[in-house]
Amino acid sequence: MKKFFLIFIVGFFCFDSAIAQEEPPTPLNLPPLAVQSLFTENVRNELYEEALPFGRWLTSYRPKELEGHPSFRGDRNFRRMIDIYEAMAGRQSDPSLREAYVDSALIMFDRTLAIFSADEIDQYQWKFSRARFMQSNMRSINDGRIQTMNEYRNLFELDPKRFIETGDGYFINYLVTEKVNNNFRDEAIAIMNQAEPMAPENVRSHFNETRNSLFRSPEDRIAFMETQLEGMSETELLEAYAELFELYTRVGDRDKMQETAKILYDKSPNFENTVRLAEYAENRSQYREAIRLYEEALERAENDEQRARMNMKLSDNHFNMRDLQRARTHARRAIQQNANWGAPHIRMAEIYAQAVSDCTSGSLDRTDKVVYWLVIDHLERARRADSSVASRVDREIASYVGVTPNAEEKFYMNWENGDRIQVGSNLNSCYEWISESTTVR
Repeated sequence: MKKFFLIFIVGFFCFDSAIAQEEPPTPLNLPPLAVQSLFTENVRNELYEEALPFGRWLTSYRPKELEGHPSFRGDRNFRRMIDIYEAMAGRQSDPSLREAYVDSALIMFDRTLAIFSADEIDQYQWKFSRARFMQSNMRSINDGRIQTMNEYRNLFELDPKRFIETGDGYFINYLVTEKVNNNFRDEAIAIMNQAEPMAPENVRSHFNETRNSLFRSPEDRIAFMETQLEGMSETELLEAYAELFELYTRVGDRDKMQETAKILYDKSPNFENTVRLAEYAENRSQYREAIRLYEEALERAENDEQRARMNMKLSDNHFNMRDLQRARTHARRAIQQNANWGAPHIRMAEIYAQAVSDCTSGSLDRTDKVVYWLVIDHLERARRADSSVASRVDREIASYVGVTPNAEEKFYMNWENGDRIQVGSNLNSCYEWISESTTVR
């Protein structure tokens, strides 16, 4: 009752003049032009209580035209009245009074939009101002948070692009966040889907974070993503399938991984999608298929870093097939393309160590052991090229030192420390393809 009484007192002159029996006299019986002048002056000087009677009369009885004032803009008086009520609301310690002034300001917004056509005012901007007012004063409005959210939703529907661009994306992000926080998840998703094609990068980033927060598990995210594929553009589909591939990987759904990797490759056989399909084949031990795809990716590589990585992948798969010579060829190419990468040097060591295993029948001859000096040479090169592999290299060198020729074997072969020894058919016909030299130590 108290609030109703206050609204009646504060907003008495806010009702449409059509309900009045006759126009009342002006405040202080002044000419309308003088009423306008005093109203403007009092507002400028922040004399709001003094301004109120003049503003109420003007907005009720001269909302659009004023005799003798051809450039009169009645909507500006409604804006001034809103400023007055908002300022007076801020001065109140009594919540009921504060709510009454806020209600009166909202009545001014509603009357402005009802009185002035779209040709006379920017109705979108007025509705946006009303929403901003509600956001700033939501504690003084019944269900203010929900009402504010709904106001912004209406603005988004009215002009999506304008709403998204306003405030550098702040308001669309606010709307989505409020929908989520108030348990309107489906509406939040629908808004993001509609807004995303028009949204700048910072807004899309917020959308991605929001979506991630909506789906706590990969399974939930998969279920959602699978429902969104229909109607997507080709660009959107590529992004969606790339995300789905990662999600299928996380849940270990190999069939879906293969299906999705193939879809991506068929739609866009670029470097990234070719590598993805190749990695899937490699992980399934389909080495020949992986090699074919990595060779395609190598042709599509755009820089030496990518080329080095593809050559290393090719070396891995040839090594897994025990094609040591081709594995070495690609490892050498990787070294040429990235001299500061230790992995290809380590692969060279592994290739020569495997050569010893392939060329012996379980027992090592002193000539076989020479190859392990070459293995150590490449491990040391890896350490010099890339300090990040130093610990691994040290462990592996320690494991090979014990199987290199000992003092007795070196004496028997007349080898002196520092001598250079060719590793090739001179040691064993099986090593003919190696054709490198090492140092006795």
